[in-house]
Amino acid sequence: MNNNNNSNNANREANQVSSSCEDEIDAGSRSSGSDPEDRSGSYGDSDDRGDGGSNGSEASYPNFPLLHSMLKHEKIRTRFLDEEGIIQSSCPMSTSGWIRTLFIGRARALDHVYFPWTIAVINATIFSVLDNTVFESDYGDSSEDWASLFTFALNATLGFLLVFRLNRAAVRFWVAREKWGNIVAELRNSVSSLLVHGNHDLANRDEAIRWLAAFPLASKDFIRGEAHYAYKGYAGILSKAQLERMQRNNKHPPLFVAYQIRQHAQAIFKISAVDANSVSMALGRSQQMNLLETLINNLVKEMGGLERIKGTPLPIVYVSHLRTFLMINLLLLPYIWGRSWGLYTIPIVAVAAFAYLGLEAAAAEVEAPFQKERHNALDMDRYCCAVLSNIQQLLMNWADSSTNRKIGVSLDSNGTVVS
Repeated sequence: MNNNNNSNNANREANQVSSSCEDEIDAGSRSSGSDPEDRSGSYGDSDDRGDGGSNGSEASYPNFPLLHSMLKHEKIRTRFLDEEGIIQSSCPMSTSGWIRTLFIGRARALDHVYFPWTIAVINATIFSVLDNTVFESDYGDSSEDWASLFTFALNATLGFLLVFRLNRAAVRFWVAREKWGNIVAELRNSVSSLLVHGNHDLANRDEAIRWLAAFPLASKDFIRGEAHYAYKGYAGILSKAQLERMQRNNKHPPLFVAYQIRQHAQAIFKISAVDANSVSMALGRSQQMNLLETLINNLVKEMGGLERIKGTPLPIVYVSHLRTFLMINLLLLPYIWGRSWGLYTIPIVAVAAFAYLGLEAAAAEVEAPFQKERHNALDMDRYCCAVLSNIQQLLMNWADSSTNRKIGVSLDSNGTVVS
């Protein structure tokens, strides 16, 4: 299959990338003379921001610590996310055309089909062999009555049940995709708002943006049930200490990330005694804080929606009933139509079983859209790459438009403010 060959080639490339990522981090650290976790720096004159390109160069925006750190590790982070999502990204899309979508194997979820399909074909084979060698009885006209009942009653009912199951599974898949789209939109709005309205506290503003950038990564790892969150995916965003703190004693890391965002947002828009003397200033900061709180609440809400989809599949009573009568239907096919089909019973049953079971397999596949090893799962790594690229672009736009900014703020290796 073309799809399998593409997947194997992509996996070989991903393995090469994985083996070189740590070396690349170390090499970058040696060339800069600093630890890869170190993102210390200060905000300075934007005229000294380097080439301004998002190519991962260490010379890009050296006086803007968060942006510099993200650009410095961009290549490593992107390669790792590409490796993580290689199965989904290597799979043809439904818009790829007939040729590419016809000749695929693993993306058809054949592992859901193998066992029941084999049982149905073995049953048809046994019937055909015995009917043509041992039993030679004539069923008479009564077989036509059974065939009519079988066609209009069981087949019609099964068709309705299968369509309903596939439709509900497809709705769940689309809702999950919609939730991710909302997360991306809320992150863009949050970062944009902070860049415009949080310039009076650059240190806390950048820390809030740092944790906003970490939110989609933490959500992806959490919803997949990852036991360990790889640092390479967070390179340039969180330090190893911050990543460890996020996972340590936290059963729900995205909630921890949201808490960190709220802490820094509160520090940014806190109304001081000086601000309290100005009604307009106090009111403006209060409104911006309320807006940011709404955006953060929406992020947590969308994450909860993803958890609901993962934890609440279609009720087992429906799936069990459908699969039971689907197997009965396939097993009865030779006994209802076998005398009419003769030795063609075996290939006809094989094709019919593949058609029915393929619909059930498609429903089972899209009902769980977060599994990293499945071809039809959501490409969440690509979503993370896209939103991180958006955040970098917003930071670069702000840095390019900032002139003569020399703020005496430095950050240590743990991302905290150094006085």
